[in-house]
Amino acid sequence: MARVLVTGGAGFVGSNLVSKLIQENHEVTIIDDFSNGLSSNVNPAAILVNADLSEDSWLNQLTGQKFDALVHCAAQASNATSFKDPIRDMYANQLSTLRVVKFCEKESIRRLIFTSSMSVYGNPEKFPTLTSTLPKPETYYALHKATAESYLQLNSKLDWTIFRLYTTYGAGQNLANQEQGLVKIFLSYILKGEPVKVHGSGDRVRDIIHVSDVVDAIYLSLFNEKTYLKIYNLGTGLTITVKQLIARLYQEMGISEPPNVIYEPADIGDPDKTHADISDAIIDLGWAPKVDPEEGIVLTVSKYKTS
Repeated sequence: MARVLVTGGAGFVGSNLVSKLIQENHEVTIIDDFSNGLSSNVNPAAILVNADLSEDSWLNQLTGQKFDALVHCAAQASNATSFKDPIRDMYANQLSTLRVVKFCEKESIRRLIFTSSMSVYGNPEKFPTLTSTLPKPETYYALHKATAESYLQLNSKLDWTIFRLYTTYGAGQNLANQEQGLVKIFLSYILKGEPVKVHGSGDRVRDIIHVSDVVDAIYLSLFNEKTYLKIYNLGTGLTITVKQLIARLYQEMGISEPPNVIYEPADIGDPDKTHADISDAIIDLGWAPKVDPEEGIVLTVSKYKTS
């Protein structure tokens, strides 16, 4: 049994990871400020610390707790939102990560896993995109994530691993937030019986990955020395267009009429195509995505229809 600290443990990826860790009999502490996390996502078997990571109050609360690993999932995760308040985004993604790194130093926590984003690549030219591709951020969110990655890489005392998540979807997302999470955004409109608002072309291509596959990869890396000081893409290596995705959501919701879609101008920095090279994760983790987009959409819609 390990003692694991999970930041953003009431959020989407974080809460699903917490459930996996507890299922595997690990002791988990959560930090979350509920800026986007949900109280319903908090696992009752976990210890909860309600705190803003960009502030320093939580550092004293957790001093001397002796964690074996820290998984940093907390983030402001919307490119569009980052333009509305770049300073808040910097605090949420950059300063918070620096405080996490310094906490690991202070408490002698060597193992640190960080969930970054494929957004750091900007609008890549080669596909599938390798992790060796130089970051070229085109949004404040991407810039702050790329800087946060550097905080880990510059620290010689950490056994870090960085996962660049592609479009992640599944149960546990905040439906009220319609600026983050492509699949969830579209589904939230459909569930309310409203036209789906799409920022950009329906021909854009996306590599989407179910949250269960993301969690499996993170869990397999927890104390896997092969993954130390490495960066991995987490996608399926498969692609779907925005139009196809919306059509499948309507179909799975049992709505037979043509999708009701309003196309609006694209968000700044939104790439035309994402497609992950996941070969490194497959080799080092013995991992492969188990849920393809077709199955994942079925699972996700069924979960939200019954909740």
